[in-house]
Amino acid sequence: MESFYVWSEQNLGQTHYVIGYLIILISHNWPIMAAIAAALFFSIQLYQQPSRANAVWLFSALLFGMGYEYEKHVAGELHHAIDVLFGLEIVHWNRPLHLIVGPLINTGFVLITFLIVSHGLYLSFGSSVMNAFRRFYPAHIATTTSGATASRDAEQQEENHERAGNDANSTQTSAGR
Repeated sequence: MESFYVWSEQNLGQTHYVIGYLIILISHNWPIMAAIAAALFFSIQLYQQPSRANAVWLFSALLFGMGYEYEKHVAGELHHAIDVLFGLEIVHWNRPLHLIVGPLINTGFVLITFLIVSHGLYLSFGSSVMNAFRRFYPAHIATTTSGATASRDAEQQEENHERAGNDANSTQTSAGR
């Protein structure tokens, strides 16, 4: 093993330390890096084309990053603080507080992120999915008592009563014809 270190230092210098550090850094923090990249992308999208869908995608990326950082850094510190603060005097509070700080808040982050992502999917692709669904199940056109469809009746009424305020019982027709 010593020969490897000697060869590495002679041929690579400090590069192998930097490469090793970058591998550890990326493998340890890839979720937050992905969340930051997604948030940056969606913020640019939101600036270029303001829409509700782009805002939802930005918030979902930020919420994913917050949930990851909460689980990674904040939850452990809160568990330690609960153990210190509620040590001996009121030890019966430890278990409920640990459940709130741990699984309850983590589940809340996951559920809210899932709901926001599903809302973003609906806003982005909902109309095209519904149109594809309607292709297989077209709308049923109801017929009137005269046998004509509702759209034919509407065209007839539009021809006879073009101006606003005319109803089906009115005998007044448009003067423009």
